[in-house]
Amino acid sequence: MSKLAVSVFAFVVSAAGTAILAQPRGVSAGRGEAGVKPAELCALAQQIPHLSPLVMQKARRPIPVKGGDGRYHLVYELYLENFTGERVRAEGLQVLDPRKGTSLADFNAAAIALRLVVRDQKRIAGEFSASQLGILYLHVALDARADLPQAIEHRLAMTSKEQSVSATAGCVEIARPTRLLIDAPLHGRHFIAGDGCCDSTRHIRATLSLNGAAYTAQRFAIDWEQLDGKDRIYAGDAKNPASYTIYGKPAYAVAAGRIVAAVDGMPDSPIGALPGLSADKADGNHVVLDLGGGRFALYAHFKPHSVQVVEGQRVRRGQLLGLVGTSGNSSEPHLHFQVTDGPSPLQSDGLPYLVRQFSATRRGASTAAFDDAIRDGTPLATLPLPGAADHEHELPLDLWITDLPE
Repeated sequence: MSKLAVSVFAFVVSAAGTAILAQPRGVSAGRGEAGVKPAELCALAQQIPHLSPLVMQKARRPIPVKGGDGRYHLVYELYLENFTGERVRAEGLQVLDPRKGTSLADFNAAAIALRLVVRDQKRIAGEFSASQLGILYLHVALDARADLPQAIEHRLAMTSKEQSVSATAGCVEIARPTRLLIDAPLHGRHFIAGDGCCDSTRHIRATLSLNGAAYTAQRFAIDWEQLDGKDRIYAGDAKNPASYTIYGKPAYAVAAGRIVAAVDGMPDSPIGALPGLSADKADGNHVVLDLGGGRFALYAHFKPHSVQVVEGQRVRRGQLLGLVGTSGNSSEPHLHFQVTDGPSPLQSDGLPYLVRQFSATRRGASTAAFDDAIRDGTPLATLPLPGAADHEHELPLDLWITDLPE
């Protein structure tokens, strides 16, 4: 159900493309809180030089976010490139805390194969052909803020020509946990956070190659749907936007700020499949709100002629921005919401945020169950959530069914 992605797959470059990764976007070149460079925290200088077929590059330093489960989540990408003319298989990856010498997460060959995206119709899961680039989408969850390291590095085991080797690289500083606190963009009951953080695929893996650079704007995006009293996303004619519980519901400013984009006048897209619109029309009728501090909120797929603001206008927290529709690259009515580090909805990188207040006691049983409810109009299969129902200053997680303050 990736609504905005023009292409959700990584691109392939030859070895000549290495220069693109030489200075990854967003990697801090400065010193950490203790005045130590991230590389000085890692074991890179301690290794005896040896050849390794795969090269690791970190695209952006992770920004931890506290989820509704009370844990701190790191969501980021590791770029892997086969530096040889032979096939190479990734056998295992450890995410390490270099100061403590401990492993924060372990991914075996099967887990890597599920998380690795390459553009190759003849690919074998978890393997690289000659000079091939892939993106490994990683998620590390830690129980408490005190467990967050100052930096992480990655130990990768790989096999080529029946020879195995391991290498430690991809050292990156960890940012402070996000303190960006916003209201929910919708008000009311039974809103489901579709394709949200942190192991869903259709937003988190929607890395796009735009104007010669790679961006993952949808890293923390949510497609908000709404359930009716019988847990249905729609009732009646599936092709009629008005059949959907969320259609026409008001969306509000999550904070005070300035409108940097306001587009209206596009029709609702036909329901059932993505229309395949060009990148500049993917958001349909939409609003981009400048939250300050280099952070921007996107509201996409508004109903035609429902946008209530104009570019340059300053809005107050809670002000009406528009009504939920299905314009642009959308297969059914929903509100696509994301926060990024730039005003472009696609040509920027996704940032985590905290929602001021929400309640949740259930979640959708699975992405497949979510898709079934959208396709068939059947009640969504759900599972109970452990812990308290009321949440403050946390991020609703994938498929959480939330009640949002009026």
